[in-house]
Amino acid sequence: MRLLLIQAFGNPDATPYEKFIEKIWLLWPSCTLEQLAELTPSGYSVTIINNLNDDRLKKMDFSDYNLAGISYFTATAYKAYEMADRLREEGVKVVLGGYHASAMPEEAKQHADAVVVGEAESVWSRLLIDFKNTGKLKPFYIQSKPVRAGNIPCAAGINRSLSPVGGIEATRGCVNKCEFCSISHSPMGSRLRLKPVNRVVESIEKLPHDYFIFMDSSLSLNSSYSKKLFREMKGLGKKFACFFNANVVDDEELVKLASDAGCIACAIGFESISQSNINSLCKKTNDTDRYGNVIKKLHEYGIAVMSSMAFGFDEDTPDIFDATLDKLEEWNIDSAGANILTPLPGTPLFSRLMRERRIFTVDWSKYDLYHVVFQPENMSAEELYRGTRRFTKKFYSIPGISRRIISTLRMGWYPFLSMVEHNTTSRLIYSSIFKSPA
Repeated sequence: MRLLLIQAFGNPDATPYEKFIEKIWLLWPSCTLEQLAELTPSGYSVTIINNLNDDRLKKMDFSDYNLAGISYFTATAYKAYEMADRLREEGVKVVLGGYHASAMPEEAKQHADAVVVGEAESVWSRLLIDFKNTGKLKPFYIQSKPVRAGNIPCAAGINRSLSPVGGIEATRGCVNKCEFCSISHSPMGSRLRLKPVNRVVESIEKLPHDYFIFMDSSLSLNSSYSKKLFREMKGLGKKFACFFNANVVDDEELVKLASDAGCIACAIGFESISQSNINSLCKKTNDTDRYGNVIKKLHEYGIAVMSSMAFGFDEDTPDIFDATLDKLEEWNIDSAGANILTPLPGTPLFSRLMRERRIFTVDWSKYDLYHVVFQPENMSAEELYRGTRRFTKKFYSIPGISRRIISTLRMGWYPFLSMVEHNTTSRLIYSSIFKSPA
């Protein structure tokens, strides 16, 4: 039996420059497909495609495959559907899954033989048994309870030694349930599962990479677990980046153990410089008055900080962009991601803005965090788009990048190199994303 697994990332009609930008994006590995491959019985021959621009897709005879699984997000839904339709025309049975499929299963079913709703690990073996025994699939495979942590594979990137970065997932889920988050509002996504530490460490040891990324929502959600993990990692000789919550420095022992284990950079969802916006999200880990101290403390342990910021909250006015630039410079941030607030299907934000009739398009290709798809409360849609574009242009100016990476040198060689990579690739990505005037 031949199985094709596709991550619906990328645009097959992209220009050469856009395809180059997509390859930069793929420096961050995805866990999804390789975890499914690990759960697939030995009787299957598995091919993994992580990008719709992969040259192998152009050469494939799809009729050679018995079954295809496609994972996708909201912004790539239409491309996933196009690929699914194409495969079905060739006689291949198609399974669709991922965050968007779980939020919009009836829509997905129009393009698939089966749809996985929720995490696939608990239903994947049953789906394959159905297909092997009958050649048929049920319309929907619905995850009805949380997948046990011990049943979820840990590693990604083991079979992609050409990639400069490996990936590991030690935990699954996020308890914060922010209004805009598709992870915590997916089926069982708010249930935090902790994988056995010994299995995680074994997977890290097997990675062919000296540098990897923890793909977990946050490694400060359960400090006891993370402390144990970091103690076991000490001495592996690996360097890594991970996600933390903004209150991580409340437990300085955790920060020290992370540094000792090889942590050189972390990403934190600061989200906004406005405490009113944070309060509306019910994100209790965030205190905007303490952001500067959080960054300072992490720097003391040689950990560079990348902040994630979003624009378009109801309290945001047109002056939020310059005010955020000033604060990030004051706090001595090392890098930052800037997103336009996006009401993804399945989230409370999507439901609320639909009720308020503020969503003006359901063209899913626009739901990529870089287009405005709803009417903001205190500015126009054009002001939100242009303000975010201006923010990225100023933040990732050559002088701005130079100041930040020179400052990072004081933390050591590895954080410096990490931030050189993150700042320079981010500059390229944002210049590509925001190249259009509106």
